[in-house]
Amino acid sequence: MFRFIIGLAIGAFTVIFAIQNPESVGYEFLAWQIVAPRSLIVLAVLIAGMLVGWLLSGLGSRQRRRR
Repeated sequence: MFRFIIGLAIGAFTVIFAIQNPESVGYEFLAWQIVAPRSLIVLAVLIAGMLVGWLLSGLGSRQRRRR
């Protein structure tokens, strides 16, 4: 239940941030150039971080089960 409440709070803060930052900005990463709203970039990075955390926790629990 605690994780759900923390996730809900992070989601709410992300939505508030998205509403308050609609301007488009340019980003460069390696050979890619992206022009998108700042809030969309932050949301994409948040989702990518959550996926990486989920995958790493899944790998850790899989290794603990093997032992």
